[in-house]
Amino acid sequence: MAWHEISIEAQSRAISHVVIGHQTLGGWPWTSWIPKGSPVIIVADERVQPVAQSIQTRLGAEDVKTLLWTVTIPEQDKNLQTVNTLYQRMGESQVTRDTVVIAVGGGVLTDLVGYVAATYLRGLRWIAIPTTLLAQVDAAIGGKVAVNTAFGKNLVGAFHLPSIVGIDTAVLETLPLREWQAGVGEVLKSALIAGPPLSDALSSELPPLGTMNDWWAAVIGETAALKARIVSEDLYERNTRMFLNFGHTVAHALENYFGYGTLTHGEAVGLGTLVALDLSEKVLNMPRWVEEQARTWMARWTLPSRAPAFDSQKLMGIMAQDKKARAFGLQWVLLADIGKPQVVTSVPTDVVLDSLQVIQP
Repeated sequence: MAWHEISIEAQSRAISHVVIGHQTLGGWPWTSWIPKGSPVIIVADERVQPVAQSIQTRLGAEDVKTLLWTVTIPEQDKNLQTVNTLYQRMGESQVTRDTVVIAVGGGVLTDLVGYVAATYLRGLRWIAIPTTLLAQVDAAIGGKVAVNTAFGKNLVGAFHLPSIVGIDTAVLETLPLREWQAGVGEVLKSALIAGPPLSDALSSELPPLGTMNDWWAAVIGETAALKARIVSEDLYERNTRMFLNFGHTVAHALENYFGYGTLTHGEAVGLGTLVALDLSEKVLNMPRWVEEQARTWMARWTLPSRAPAFDSQKLMGIMAQDKKARAFGLQWVLLADIGKPQVVTSVPTDVVLDSLQVIQP
């Protein structure tokens, strides 16, 4: 099967490549991605062990020395304790600076293994093989690797781009419904900040979750390409890359408030998006139809429009410790219209508290 490649560039130089295809995993040029003589450690979610084993077999046939570690890392274990466990295994395995790490799994595993690769021996080359919708459209692309702390989501992290992101949409065909829901919040966000053609694709046809088809393959490709383009423009999130945080200020706070893993990331982003859209209407006079369109998409994908009951003041306290907070307060990504995001730094607390009511039960 054919695949296509997107480059992430900095200073006119390709520094990372995103390879996208369907049923292409076995045909990728693995040995050209790995420097000759480099040992490989594959860290894989146990749920996709067959995918990891097929990669190990392929590399073994090319005389590449590999180790395969299968792990289970739920969101609540995406922390420094788990990082330390992997450090320990790397030390016991005598990992060297020329070792290549391959992460095979979803967004949580990608974030955590990428962080380990960024920090062990001051940085190891790594390859991401995302196996969930969330990882394919977001987590594996752009090199923002991180773990959670008790104070918030992804507060300890680094920028460390994988050399290759290998997206095979065929691996999504066996995902349970909730894993699809964990990713569609990012598709929704991308459509709102980018506008056409992605928003047009969602408006013209919106197949149900759980069935891979040409429509989904195209939307995954477009969403991944959008993120790659934005990352190329602003690798270290000083400008336009901030737009990718749309809906995430509230989303990350909700995940922390209810306990990691209670809400999927997609559910939290959907709820955060509704708050951000309400703020956009209040602060930037965004047209009402944009929120109505977003609610239509969310209903089709059965994302909740209401959170469990929460204390808005406590949620504000969690948001104050978010990565996007500055000395002057929170930075918000809001929309003037679909496809027209802006960073806003002066949203009064009482306005935010009022907008939080749109997701109260």
